[in-house]
Amino acid sequence: MSSERKSDIGRIVIYSALSAVAVLCLWVLKNPRFQQIPAGLAVTGAVALLIEIFIFSLVRGRRLIRKVIRIFLLSVVNVSVFTCGIIYFFAPAVILQPHQDNEAYESLKAAALVEELTFEGANGKINGWLYHVSDSAPVILYFYGNYETASTAMKRITASYESTAFNGFNVAVLDYPAYGNSEGRCTDEALEQFALDAFNEIKKHYRSVIVFGYSVGTGPAVYLAAERETDGLVLYAPYDNGADLYNNVIDIFHGPLEALVNFDIESGKYAPDVTENTFIAASSGDRVIPLASSLELSGKLKNISLYEAEDIGHNDFFSDAGVKAATVKFLDGVTKK
Repeated sequence: MSSERKSDIGRIVIYSALSAVAVLCLWVLKNPRFQQIPAGLAVTGAVALLIEIFIFSLVRGRRLIRKVIRIFLLSVVNVSVFTCGIIYFFAPAVILQPHQDNEAYESLKAAALVEELTFEGANGKINGWLYHVSDSAPVILYFYGNYETASTAMKRITASYESTAFNGFNVAVLDYPAYGNSEGRCTDEALEQFALDAFNEIKKHYRSVIVFGYSVGTGPAVYLAAERETDGLVLYAPYDNGADLYNNVIDIFHGPLEALVNFDIESGKYAPDVTENTFIAASSGDRVIPLASSLELSGKLKNISLYEAEDIGHNDFFSDAGVKAATVKFLDGVTKK
């Protein structure tokens, strides 16, 4: 290969890599929830094309058509490869965003009835909170959503405890690996192990444990219910599989492109092994977890109670009176059986 050709290819690779960085910036900085992925890819593709045209203008030679074809094909290949790599490696970082809510953490230290929990799990230290109202009351083991932490969730629960479906129950909320003060690396496999570790620890102290999952937290909740005997399973805005989460943002992850889904706790795969009574709240107004995905999951569960709402947004399940009433009715049923 001539030095001129090597130089041409080198330029294309470098500029295509820069365009991939532009994709990342558009996703993470412009819109953290990935709602603008299609626009981001379109803008990046246009920028990459302009860059390749600029590179072509710098290339001198007689075989003009060959150089145009070579540069075009290489640009398409490189942009595609780099974009796929970014989706594969960085999309899970948006679905799972480990952080600490220091303000909530400090406020809970002085809160009444709240006890900080720390114990060792398979992947390191697990930290979180227990809201203790009675030794005889069942405990709800809560798996929170993407942008929460154990401190965030517990602060919200304690602030309005008596007016929520949690009223009358002890509540345990533990931080996922790398969230809050918990150790480890947060992956789908680590979340599954975390769910088992959390349940095993809580079960040492409480006879009755009800598993409660919200949004991303429904994945480990379903997995746990499939692996352990619990007293009930509550799911708000659950999903059937990781591809549904990705396709709700940009609907391309089908067939071979499903291989790019690098976060997938397969709730639908584990659902047939769940024998507990299960309550699902889902909504057609949810723009984060598609209603179709929740309904797909519900069809794979055995003992299911489904509450389907029309206008509830993804962040409004806990404040909706209808969802609360249906949840309270379900919890009353599983605790009195």
